[in-house]
Amino acid sequence: MDEKLSDKIIPENGSGEEQLFLDSRRGLNRREFVRLTSLLGAGVVGSLALAACGDATATQAVSPTTAAAAATTAPAATTAASATTAAGATTAASATTAAGATTAAATSAAATTAAAAATTAAAVTAVGTLTIAQGVDIESLDPYVTTSGASKGIMWTIFDRLVVKDIDFKLQPGLAISWKTLDPNTWELKLRQGVKFHNGEPFDANSVKFSFARFVDPAIKNGYASNLKPVTGVDIVDDYTVHVKTSAPFGDFIETLSGYVEMLPPKAAADTASFLKTLPGTGPYKFVSWNANDKFVVEAAGPHWSGEPRIKQVIFRPIPDGTARINELKSGGVDLITNVPALQVNSLQNQSGITVSRALNSGSIVLIPSFLTTDVFKKKEVRQAINYAIDKDALIKVVLQGNASPLESPYAKFIPGGYVEGLPPYKYDPDKAKSLLAAAGYPNGFKFSFKGPNGRYLQDKQICEAIVGQLAKVGITAELETIEWSTYVQGIIGRKYDMFFLLQGGAPVSVNAQTNWSSKIKGIAWQGYSNPEVDDLIDKAGQTVDDAQRIALYEQMDKIIWDDAPWIFLYNQQDIYASAAKVKNFKPTSEAVVRLDKTEVSA
Repeated sequence: MDEKLSDKIIPENGSGEEQLFLDSRRGLNRREFVRLTSLLGAGVVGSLALAACGDATATQAVSPTTAAAAATTAPAATTAASATTAAGATTAASATTAAGATTAAATSAAATTAAAAATTAAAVTAVGTLTIAQGVDIESLDPYVTTSGASKGIMWTIFDRLVVKDIDFKLQPGLAISWKTLDPNTWELKLRQGVKFHNGEPFDANSVKFSFARFVDPAIKNGYASNLKPVTGVDIVDDYTVHVKTSAPFGDFIETLSGYVEMLPPKAAADTASFLKTLPGTGPYKFVSWNANDKFVVEAAGPHWSGEPRIKQVIFRPIPDGTARINELKSGGVDLITNVPALQVNSLQNQSGITVSRALNSGSIVLIPSFLTTDVFKKKEVRQAINYAIDKDALIKVVLQGNASPLESPYAKFIPGGYVEGLPPYKYDPDKAKSLLAAAGYPNGFKFSFKGPNGRYLQDKQICEAIVGQLAKVGITAELETIEWSTYVQGIIGRKYDMFFLLQGGAPVSVNAQTNWSSKIKGIAWQGYSNPEVDDLIDKAGQTVDDAQRIALYEQMDKIIWDDAPWIFLYNQQDIYASAAKVKNFKPTSEAVVRLDKTEVSA
């Protein structure tokens, strides 16, 4: 990787993108309004104008004191019986696990060890309360069922993984302090000693064996169980050494562990219903309570090997409306907010006591068409036509105010095996789109059902509305419905939608390729796409331990995918955060996960 991912993090005071809207307090002039109406449609421009002005009606409806309640009435604190068990769709955090760093160390016969990280870092005093507002709530209390980046960020405060990623996506020891291959089908993991779960159970080799077994247990309904498909067993060598057996070489094994298979206590987690009431992990924070659609609370669990926790209590609040999140930040109701609406960034940057920060999300924002619910998307010409019919540059400049980069390959430039230089671009070309539709047998276009979220991603609803207007110009009628996140996820898993809007994480490529495009594995986001050549490349790459050879195979796959267009390729978004003055040392990452790490708050 030529540059550190941390260099992609943009501090406060913005980036000087072209301003297609006037200052949010002044509104649009007539010429600009007419131009944007022509470009994106009157409904979208009207919606954006209201957002830019801080729509008074919307703000009143979700005032700072009632924002959480406005989303939905919060029920009583959850119990095992009421816990949601939805398995979420792939997102930046759950699938985005490994990018810039090479896996050479992970696949070497010599053990990879980070001595400094292997020992417990110096403890610090945890003080204060940090309240974080995100666009969506956690989908479930089960760490093997929650999958969105928002959910993973919550779960990873409680549960540790065997391997983690630093801010530059480099592999670092977690609860495994070293790893090596003993033969092509055996990995040896050395485990961190002296770690206990919050309920007092020791973390050891039994924890690893149990967690691997539970991760793939059909009863858990884990949408990502296929990530461990090559694993045939876990042998306990001693209390702090395990040998993981695989059916074939598993090149992305360590990369996979950096985003999946949180370690669980064997005794407590043997009874799922009981486990979901207390959630004992080994993380820096321990579970306190969850009131669905209201708040999720964790508190410092004591000294942790990472040096955390630095904060006494952390509260996660789901607030779908972007204006409401901003109002809560300004009023002091929350201290950190995610997905700051692009049209309101400037007003926040100029406000004393508020810091705006950004990170380029490694996941790809795409539309995923179904090959199962309708026949129209089975034709490549139709999928290519939609790629040409959407003006990505206009979406980025107008709706996102420059806070994104158009996709030039299935994944971002810094994803090894996910980016191929020089692929023919899907430039905005409505005439070519119409020609392709005619060639596919749809000269007058067609109609389909289009689903999108509201509040999960940057300006997601507004982007979907703009896409509807752009498709209409080539004769395609997209009937848009935006759906609450947990319900939305269930529809994706159930393969119920004709087409939907989603972020798909780019690293490791293996996980995302299997999840989306393998007709053999049929992963959680797979929608019926089938190409034997793609299947073969996914299989070969997954069994290739050599980094360069594995990347080359994935790049071959990328070329086919780009032409075959099982996705409608849109952009990589900037994740925009805003924090109050009391928040210190917060750094956003490209994982789309709120990581606390060295974050502190003033008492």
